[in-house]
Amino acid sequence: MPYLLGVHIGESTVKAAVCRRAAYPPSARDGAGEGWGAAQPVMLSPAGHTVAAALKVSTGGHLAPADGSNVVSGQSDEHVAGFVRRVGDDVPLRLGMRRFSAQSLMAGLVGWVVGRLWQQESAAPERIAVVHPTGWGPYRRDLLRAALDEAGFGALALVPRAGAIVAYYQAMRHLPVDDRALIAIHLGGASLEVSLLAPHSFGRHELISTTETTSINGDDLQAADTTEQHAIVRAGVAFALSTAAASGAAVGAVLLAGGAAGRPLLTDLLTAAFAAPVLSVGDLQAAAACGAALAVRPRTDLALPAREPVEAEPMADDYPLVGTAERYSWGTATTARPPRPPVHVTAATVGR
Repeated sequence: MPYLLGVHIGESTVKAAVCRRAAYPPSARDGAGEGWGAAQPVMLSPAGHTVAAALKVSTGGHLAPADGSNVVSGQSDEHVAGFVRRVGDDVPLRLGMRRFSAQSLMAGLVGWVVGRLWQQESAAPERIAVVHPTGWGPYRRDLLRAALDEAGFGALALVPRAGAIVAYYQAMRHLPVDDRALIAIHLGGASLEVSLLAPHSFGRHELISTTETTSINGDDLQAADTTEQHAIVRAGVAFALSTAAASGAAVGAVLLAGGAAGRPLLTDLLTAAFAAPVLSVGDLQAAAACGAALAVRPRTDLALPAREPVEAEPMADDYPLVGTAERYSWGTATTARPPRPPVHVTAATVGR
């Protein structure tokens, strides 16, 4: 059955989700556009829906996820991790006797996920969307795009994390219908990202601001005792409040995502702080991956309003439009399977 694939590579884990063509017209409760079902996370390992965002070189000489139970941040002869935040860094990362750019490692991990899904589905995805941190500018996006192109993924969409989160909640009909701003909060294992977005035209949102900190993260929250957990959560709420206060925008809803975002204390404190609905629905750990898969549904399959939406005026680089995905041209649908799983990734050339 045809499917769309969304891939979210975080600092600590990787998630993927698929959106399949529906055998029957979906209802509004399915969180889908016409012709497509709801997005669902997929099994990436026998143990569950995630694998570590760390790579090793397999016995066949290809990049593959490292064993999460033995992985620590950084790099060693056996594995390399923490490469998402290194995209844009000129210094390559070492893996054994080889050197790789951070964006090449991301492309290699995308290739492994695509290969994994090809093995499970016996078919290639019709479309692929890769989530990137919301704060990335054109330079980092272009580096990742070039690495993905080199790995054989020309027709692929890059989706900002906040845009994927909005798409996830929008598909489930949970977003308010007014013009107040939305706050997308992603609390992952290694960082807290807070983004403020304003509704623009149908299916598009203006990114007002985004901030990210590694000092507040899910790993520390998991390891802390009760008193420390309360302090970390309160610090996260204060971080979100400062992001919203700097814009002066009225907040209509708070959207939660990330594996550590489902704590009732966080929901309660955010509700009190913003006096707005705090949405926490479904699998928060896979929300961004699900949103990415939903974001690349063909526009003709989406339930559009009666009148044609007005295209937004171009925005300055400081206020880019966060749409369902960056603009791209797919051409014909993908029918052939990937060349092989995983794709080949070239090691970086290093001088003396």
